[in-house]
Amino acid sequence: GSLDAGLAGAQTVVQSYNGEGKFVDNKKDKIRVIANLYPESMHLVLKKGTKLGSLKDLNGMKVGVAAAGSGTQVSVRMILGHYGIKADEYELNVGQSAQRLADGQIDAFFYAAGTPLSSLIQLGSTKGFDLYSFSADEQKTINQIIPYYVEDVIEAGVYENIGYNVNTVAVNGQFITSIDQPADLIYEITKALWNDNTRKLLDKGHPKGKAIQKATALKGVLIPLHPGAERFYKEAGLM
Repeated sequence: GSLDAGLAGAQTVVQSYNGEGKFVDNKKDKIRVIANLYPESMHLVLKKGTKLGSLKDLNGMKVGVAAAGSGTQVSVRMILGHYGIKADEYELNVGQSAQRLADGQIDAFFYAAGTPLSSLIQLGSTKGFDLYSFSADEQKTINQIIPYYVEDVIEAGVYENIGYNVNTVAVNGQFITSIDQPADLIYEITKALWNDNTRKLLDKGHPKGKAIQKATALKGVLIPLHPGAERFYKEAGLM
């Protein structure tokens, strides 16, 4: 590849490594993980005042299913298919989805990303919105059909207009590299990621920075670690 390292959702990481989904003819088995970083929370955004008893209540609604070809869209369609939900689907990015919801052109939309989403902050300050809270059974079922989606909570106050905890699922954003990168280099990068100075920068930066924790560095990692990263975690007592 043209990059030495990068960020990607666990779904994309797993599928590219295994040659699945859109990577069937383009397997990337040199990918290795340096660290799990933060959860990209699944948002099911509803028009203000809309209440769903379960996901199945989306049947017949106009629903944004994320951008064409995105990891979110693949997952959303797997979820809708599992529950037999026949919705009127719209392929939209998050900005388009928020605008269509505000204009009354769609009833709901899905989007997986780190919180808070700027499009939702803006929507919350104008038309408002609600978030669907997944049941424990729905969380468990989604994890079974899409293993890289794990239980998650969008806490009350993340969005000013949402004063309740939202139970959902999340796919982990991961820091990845290639097996071709030297082990000593990746060891030093991993060590630097988890030092005290980096901790201070993460805590002062984007709100999601606080979620990047050494204790969850291996959570949801379903492909091999880079040997340099593995060495660090063994020394740190995490393996």
